[in-house]
Amino acid sequence: MRRQRILLAVAFVAVGLAVGFLLPRAWVFVDGDQDTRAGHDHGDADAQYACPMFCVLMQELPDDKKCPVCGMTMTKVSGESALSPAERRMIGLEIGAIRRLRLTRTVRVVGEADFDETRLSKVTTRVAGWLERVWADTTWMPVTEGQKLAEIYAPALYAAQKEYLIAWRAAEREGSGAGDKTMLESARRRLRLYGIGAEEIDALRRTGKVRDSMILRAPRAGVLAERHAVVGSATKKGATLYAIADLSTVWIQAEVFEHDLPLVRPGQEARMRTDSGSEEFVGKVAFVDPIVNRTTRTARVRIEVRNPERPDGMRRLRIGQRVDVWIDAEIDAEGRPLAAGAQASPPPFAVPRSAVLSTGNRRVIYLLFTESMGKRDYALDPDDLPETVFYELVPVRVGPLGRRVGDPGGAEYYPLLAIARSAADPPAAGALEEVREGVAVAVTGNLLIDSQAQLSGKPSLLFPKGNRGRTGDPHAGH
Repeated sequence: MRRQRILLAVAFVAVGLAVGFLLPRAWVFVDGDQDTRAGHDHGDADAQYACPMFCVLMQELPDDKKCPVCGMTMTKVSGESALSPAERRMIGLEIGAIRRLRLTRTVRVVGEADFDETRLSKVTTRVAGWLERVWADTTWMPVTEGQKLAEIYAPALYAAQKEYLIAWRAAEREGSGAGDKTMLESARRRLRLYGIGAEEIDALRRTGKVRDSMILRAPRAGVLAERHAVVGSATKKGATLYAIADLSTVWIQAEVFEHDLPLVRPGQEARMRTDSGSEEFVGKVAFVDPIVNRTTRTARVRIEVRNPERPDGMRRLRIGQRVDVWIDAEIDAEGRPLAAGAQASPPPFAVPRSAVLSTGNRRVIYLLFTESMGKRDYALDPDDLPETVFYELVPVRVGPLGRRVGDPGGAEYYPLLAIARSAADPPAAGALEEVREGVAVAVTGNLLIDSQAQLSGKPSLLFPKGNRGRTGDPHAGH
């Protein structure tokens, strides 16, 4: 065990020495040759020396040329805010541009498939009686509109049919008066109220045969969501025998947290996918519940979606099935949702998420530019950069993250609200004072640019006024 600990300690020392030798060239933009960095500039008042492990930044090189904290050799760093082609390759610099983009925020929730209540039908008895025959005898079996469901024996129905035949024959006799026709219409209406369809009434008139039972038919196509019809059972007036659900359209009931509710409005498009990931659907938000659940702090959102059939005749979504739901809301620069179908005019300025460095309270971006005749040019072509590119730290105010409209799974962008300069961030001569379209911005490599700015004592993300140490004070600026 002791031998293993000794070997482990030796390994850590070896790794530390290797990192110490590699970091100066890989992480720091150096100024001058190796002899200069070794300590031949004691009298240079503008020289700055940094520890490769970022311990201290000093204006005078110690006599032993070592970092007073970790003992590594100090390195002279460049104070120029410029990047050569070699330095750009070293840090992996990628350049983007400030652009106007339509942005969306996505609310992701989980929902369950439920019946479309507007497509539910109840089959009830309008007379008391007994069920003599039942054709629809299985829950969830499919039925078509007008299909026979059950046959019910009802004494009141028998009397109503006899009354209708008497009234019809009286109305058919020559010289029948208006009273006979009124009686016929009253008898027909009574049959209709009992649930006798026009087909059965025509058959009664043609045959003159009175039936002591009536046939209950499906009022619409769908499946039997409920079945209470049993052969031989007695039924009361108004009893529900069947519930028929049309599943060609279903509701997705989703729970949305209250902080996301401002982003959800009726009319918005919603994307859905089953847990297996094999089925994808598109629907529309139909209703947002005005009540928030006091326990879960969520409100129910109802989404209507078409539910097509599979080749085997089954519907693609089953009642109770869970689906993942994404609701996209187009937002303005402040993150406020726009009305369904509306667009921000003009769209907000935006930069990729990686371009913004943040401490939580302060956010900065690094702009890139060239100089000519004392003027700055911020519009750079990433494919045709000049020999020297300068960089500038700019503090900004940003809105909430969003994605481009039409690219819900793509890269995230910050909307830029304004350049947020303060007394701690004085603008340099010719510096950008307001957000403009087309301005070049560092998308990757900006963290290393900020590290170089911090090492050279210039304003950076963590040190708005710069971080300059003093000889003999190894912790200055920390």
